[in-house]
Amino acid sequence: MKMSFLVCLLLAGAQPATEREPHPLAPSLPRLTKAESQHVDAVIEKFIQYDIGKLKGPAGKKALDDFNRLGPEATFNLINGLNRAANMESSCPAVIIARKLAGTLGRTSDLKLLEFARENIGADVTAKRHINVLRDLQTGIILRRGYLQRRAAVSGSVPGLASLSDDKLEKAISQERRTPQLKSLLTEASNRVGSKAVEILLQGISSENPQVSKLSSGLLANNLRRQPPSVLKDLLKHDRPVVRKSAAQQIGARRLPYGEELMPLLKDSDEGVRQAARQALDRLR
Repeated sequence: MKMSFLVCLLLAGAQPATEREPHPLAPSLPRLTKAESQHVDAVIEKFIQYDIGKLKGPAGKKALDDFNRLGPEATFNLINGLNRAANMESSCPAVIIARKLAGTLGRTSDLKLLEFARENIGADVTAKRHINVLRDLQTGIILRRGYLQRRAAVSGSVPGLASLSDDKLEKAISQERRTPQLKSLLTEASNRVGSKAVEILLQGISSENPQVSKLSSGLLANNLRRQPPSVLKDLLKHDRPVVRKSAAQQIGARRLPYGEELMPLLKDSDEGVRQAARQALDRLR
């Protein structure tokens, strides 16, 4: 099984997610290197060529698989790709890219990312064919921003949590005792990448407050959906079964080429982990 370019980069040439510099325009996302960004652009372009029928056969299938594997870290490149596709006569590429962006932007709590997306989606697009697609995406962004701002006002949390470093966020969570504010802080942690975010959420799972513990469990599952492949690979060795299980599930869902790393989990002491590993390996076959 061939690895996608992003998996290869994250495994071989990229910094570990825990050491990555946050993107200056969206603190919840890692800043890609120039080489990584160029590779993401290439995958998006190949997907566009596949979707309009110019790239077929195995190469076309690989282009689609690589595109589907792109995570939130590709958001800025996807916005550029959407604008490029929206100026084309073919309808499907723009619609599919917009759908992928809608999923990321509809889950994020990063107000800076939402603001950037609002300002740049549709920029320099002169064709009218996809105006409704772009408008729908813009409307979704506005609604998401409004929801986050209202939630912050109701809970009494401070807007701009995305600007906090991981360490400051972790400290704030350890010191906060008010449930609404604690929920806001944990939700912010769930939107971040890297193993630090996972440890912060585990802190919430261990809370004596049942509301906080239950929320944190759900947030952990959501967080692993946005984690880069290299982090998921490392989490297979985590000392908490819930983390190993969720990491295995995500590797299977994304069909990441970590069959060798999954094999030891077939003998894990936790039945849930063993089952998740078996299911993931079945998906990789």
